[in-house]
Amino acid sequence: MTRKAAVLGLGYLSGLLAASFLALWLSCTAGGILLCFGLIMMLVIRPDKRGRLFAFSAAALCCGIGMLYYSGYDAFVYEVIAARSGTHFEGRAVIKDVKSISDNRAFCTARIAFPDGKKADIGWYSSDNTVARGDEAVISGILSSPENTSFFDSADYYRSRNIFLLLYPDSEEYFRHESSIFHRLKSFREKTVRIVRKYVPSDEGELIIGMIFGSGEWQISSKAEKLLYRSGAGHIASVSGMHMAVAAGIAAAAAASLTLSKKGKLLLITFVCALFALTADMGLSVMRAFIMTELVYSAELFRRHSDPLTSLSIAALILTAGAPFSVRSASFMLSFSGVFGAAVLAPQLTENVKKAAESRLGRKISGVGLLSAVSTAVCASAAVIPASALCLDELSVIAPFTNLLLSPLFTAAMMIAMAGAVCALLPFSWLSGGLFLGAGALCRPTLWAAEKLGSLPFAVLPSGTRIAAPVIMLVLITAGAAVLIFNNRSAVILTVSSAVFIGAVSIAAYRFVPADYTKISVLSEGNGCVIIISDGKYSSVIDLMGNSASVKAVKRYISRNDTGAVGFIAVLCSSDYAAPIYKEEYPDAVLVSESGEYGLTYTPEENIINFDGLCIFPRKDNFEIEAAGVKILCVQRKCAPPQGHYDMCIYDCISDVYAEADIYAVTEKRFKGRFPASSQVYPRGGEFAAENGVLMREEERKWLR
Repeated sequence: MTRKAAVLGLGYLSGLLAASFLALWLSCTAGGILLCFGLIMMLVIRPDKRGRLFAFSAAALCCGIGMLYYSGYDAFVYEVIAARSGTHFEGRAVIKDVKSISDNRAFCTARIAFPDGKKADIGWYSSDNTVARGDEAVISGILSSPENTSFFDSADYYRSRNIFLLLYPDSEEYFRHESSIFHRLKSFREKTVRIVRKYVPSDEGELIIGMIFGSGEWQISSKAEKLLYRSGAGHIASVSGMHMAVAAGIAAAAAASLTLSKKGKLLLITFVCALFALTADMGLSVMRAFIMTELVYSAELFRRHSDPLTSLSIAALILTAGAPFSVRSASFMLSFSGVFGAAVLAPQLTENVKKAAESRLGRKISGVGLLSAVSTAVCASAAVIPASALCLDELSVIAPFTNLLLSPLFTAAMMIAMAGAVCALLPFSWLSGGLFLGAGALCRPTLWAAEKLGSLPFAVLPSGTRIAAPVIMLVLITAGAAVLIFNNRSAVILTVSSAVFIGAVSIAAYRFVPADYTKISVLSEGNGCVIIISDGKYSSVIDLMGNSASVKAVKRYISRNDTGAVGFIAVLCSSDYAAPIYKEEYPDAVLVSESGEYGLTYTPEENIINFDGLCIFPRKDNFEIEAAGVKILCVQRKCAPPQGHYDMCIYDCISDVYAEADIYAVTEKRFKGRFPASSQVYPRGGEFAAENGVLMREEERKWLR
C-alpha cells in the first residue's frame, strides 16, 4: 500500500469534515459503523490480496475514527465548556494571540483555569492595542457562549479557532514583557507598516502590507478589497503557501551562496520560515505551509522522496489533532483545497496532457512551463470551489484566468516587498522605502486588472443553497472513495466528474424549485434588524438599521439562501448611507427611502408603500407589513401601538410596549418587556413561513448541525 500517510490522513479528515455537518447522534452512528466495517475488512482480507480494497478499508476505519473524535470532542469538551456561559470569571491569563482591530482595540485569546481546575480558551475585546502574545492579563467579567446570527456566524467562527467562550470585561489589567520576541516582532510589523504607508500611501501600499502580513493589517478601501475577491485574487492578502514558498526560496538561495551543508541549509530554511510564521501570527494557513515546507526540505536530508499529498495530509493531521473544529475554518479549508489542487492535481494534469500531446505528435513538446502554469491555475481554482461555496458568499468564475494573468506580477511584487521588509531592520528607511515603491509599481497594474475583471457582470456566482453543504460533503467523500477503490484512472475521473456534475446540477436546480409559501426572515445581531420577505419570485428587503452591517447581512443572506432576486428595498433608517450602497449592489431593484436622492421617497406620516402584494404602513414609531395574508407589526420605540391582533410582532426597541400577536421576535437584546405565558418568543429573530394567512416557524433540519 503506497502513500500510507496520505490514505490514513485523508480518511481521517473526511471523517472530521462529515461529522461537522451531521447531528451528533448521526455522526456517532455513522462513525461507529465505518470503524467496525474498516476493522473487520482489514482483518478479513488476506495478506496476498492487500491492495486498494485494503487501503479503502483502512481509510474507512480512519474516517470512523475522525467522526467519533469530532463528536466526542463536541460532547465532552465543547459542551462542558459552553455550559459555563453566564458565569462570572476573575483571574490571571497568559495571552495566546492578539488580533488588532483598530488603533485602540484588539481581540485577545488566552487560556484560563476555572476554580475546579478545568481549562479553556476564551476571547475578549481589549481596550489596549499595545499588548502582544505572551503578555499576562488580569481580567474579570461575564462569560458568554458565542451564537450564530444572520449577520455573522459567530459560534462557527470561534469554534473553528477553538474559542468556546467570550468574556465581556468589567475590568482588565495587562503586564507586558517588552523584551519578548513577540513584542519585538510587533514593533517590527508596526515599523514596516509605517514605512510602507509613508512611501506608498495608497491602496497599492495596503496591498503590499497584505502581501507581507496578511489582510489583518491592511486598511485597503472597501471597493478595492471587494473587487480583489470578486476577481479571485484576494488570496494574495492571506499569508499561506505561496508566501512561505517565497521565504523558503530566499533562504535556500542564501544557503546555496554560502555553500552550507544539507543540515545547515535545513536549519537556515527552518529559522527563516519559523520567523516568518511568527511574524504572520501563526494562522492555520501559515502553519500548514510551514509544516509542509519543513517536510519537503527535510526529505532531501533523509533521502526520501518528497510527496505533496503525504506532506499535506501530515500537516492537516498535526493541525487538527488538538483542535478538530478547525477543519471547518475558512483558512484551513481554502488553504488545504488550494494546495491539493496546485500540488497534487496540477502535476498529474500536466503530465497527462503532455503525454497525450507527445503521443499524438510523435515527438517531445516544448512550453511545459506554460502548460504547468495553466494547469496550476485551473486545478487550484477548481479545487477550492467546494470550500468557497461553504465559506464565502460568492464564487469567482474568472479566478483561473485572473491568477494565470496576475501571478507573475504579484509574485514579483511579493519578493520585492519581502526584501523591503528585511531592509526595514536596517536604520536606512529610504532603502526599504525604495523597494516598497518598486513593489507598489507592480501592485498598481494588479489592482487595475482586478478592478476591471472584478467589475464584469459574470465574474461571480452566488455561493450556494440550503442543500449546498450536504451535497458538497457527499461529492468530496465520493471523490475520495473513487481514488481509493478504482485502480483505473479513467474510472476515477469519470466518477469524480459525474459526482461534481450531479452535485452542481442539484444545487442549481434547487434554486428554481417553486416555494408554495412566503418566507419571512428577521435578521438581527442584537441591536437592530432587517426583514426579508421572499415568495420564490423575488425578495423584498426592509432595512431598519441602514448601516454597513445590515447591507452586508442582506447580501450574505441572499447569496446563501434559496430566495429570489431582490426586487424591492425599503430603507427606513439612515437611508443617506445605505441607499446608495443598495442601489450599487442591486441596480434593478425598486428602492424606497427617506432620502430624496435615490429611488422613490416616502414620509412616515402620509404614504403607504405598495409593491406587488406587499403593503407597508410606515409611521414614526412603528409600522405594519401585510404580505401573504399575514399582518406583522414592527415596534421601533416607546409608543402606543395600533389596536388589533397581529400574526407577528417584532420588537426593535428597548421599551416595554404591549401588542397582541401570535409570535414575537425580539431583535434588541436589551429589551425587558413581558409576554403572555403561551406566546412564542424568538430572540434575535428567525425564519418563518407564511401560508394561507398562517405564520409558523420554519422547520429545522434535525440531521444537520
